Amino acid sequence: MIAKTCAALALVGSAAAFSTPTLMSLQAGRREVVQTAAAGAAIAPFIAGSPAVASMDKGATAPVVTIFDHRGCSRQPKEYTGPKSGDQDDSMLVKAQSLKITVSEATAAKLLQENLSSMFGK
Repeated sequence: MIAKTCAALALVGSAAAFSTPTLMSLQAGRREVVQTAAAGAAIAPFIAGSPAVASMDKGATAPVVTIFDHRGCSRQPKEYTGPKSGDQDDSMLVKAQSLKITVSEATAAKLLQENLSSMFGK
């Protein structure tokens, strides 16, 4: 939803950037009125029915990057199952996942209290 809002604002900003004669002369000609109406019609679907929300999306995921470096290790790498290249790159791997990070309510409350006390000295 934020991406749609940003795209809509960028569209309005670009339309405003190209309509400088309107700002300079303070007279709205036919062309400026049509440009403004087109910009408004273009962003209307994006902002219609989008209430202001200040809550966190608890279903969100975070990127988790794991780096495997088996150079000089006796353990055979089992994480990569594709074709081998025949050089030292066979012993290295970067794995990227998108995982849901879960934290207990008690841990979150403790972290919040620590942050607030360090920011406000209470």
